[in-house]
Amino acid sequence: MIDHQIPKPDRIVGYQLHRMVAELVEGHSALFSDQGDHLIVRTDKLITASGRTVNVPEVHSVIAFELKACVATRKGGKNIYPPIQDWRVRRSWLEDQGAKGGFELLALHVDADRQNVVASGGRKFWIDATQFTGVLKVVDATKFSLALANGIGRVGKAFGMGMLVI
Repeated sequence: MIDHQIPKPDRIVGYQLHRMVAELVEGHSALFSDQGDHLIVRTDKLITASGRTVNVPEVHSVIAFELKACVATRKGGKNIYPPIQDWRVRRSWLEDQGAKGGFELLALHVDADRQNVVASGGRKFWIDATQFTGVLKVVDATKFSLALANGIGRVGKAFGMGMLVI
């Protein structure tokens, strides 16, 4: 996995970024995080000469992280989002993701919001966009490596969510 930093104009957001990243990686799997003036694109494809290899931390490593994720559960084929003010549900969701992803939370700040999305064809909708910042401890390096490569959560990756930035 390599993290590439790519400068971008502020006005390119949402699904436009997804289409741009998809074309850039030419069919390779990729995650991306919108950092405002630049993107971080994580992929196994060599995109830039200045890409930084993502090293998987050892078990018991304590690391600061940030994650923008869509907190959603599935019921009857629909995404169910928790109330915007319910940080406890969001924390619990991330703890569950950590158990699957080989890490445990040591400290966490949760900032919940909604992201308006305009998809191809002009369809408008919103999705949960929770910003997590905190400190985690790696408990399983193999699972953590998969979480770094595949992202956290199931919903919103096309909109720049799910990439664990360490």
